[in-house]
Amino acid sequence: MATVSIGNHSNVVAHHSDQERIRAFYQGVLGCVLTKESANVDYIKFHQGFFLAVLYQDAVPTQEQLRQSIWLELRSDEPAELRKKIVDFGVTEIDMPGADHLYFQAPGGQVFRLVRTGEDLSRFEK
Repeated sequence: MATVSIGNHSNVVAHHSDQERIRAFYQGVLGCVLTKESANVDYIKFHQGFFLAVLYQDAVPTQEQLRQSIWLELRSDEPAELRKKIVDFGVTEIDMPGADHLYFQAPGGQVFRLVRTGEDLSRFEK
């Protein structure tokens, strides 16, 4: 049988009007590098080589519709420090009853969970 894994490239769609806030968040708060910037697409490189393409369009799903889409996980060796920066930036926090992680909706609508690098998350695998 063939094996399958998740690659290191993904994309999201966002409204053109969110472009500057998206760039400020990913560069200023998360420390990512923009490897391509244009009016219609930004390529964002994360620390360990994950790439996120943000495709800017006029017709995009609503924030609530995006909340129903795939959620991604961010890992940090300093999650408390990063949590403060994220919250201070003014993201939309998502209340997850019983959760001990920060769940939030980034500018443009992508939902993330913030965890500590190396944290044992095996309880979510059973």
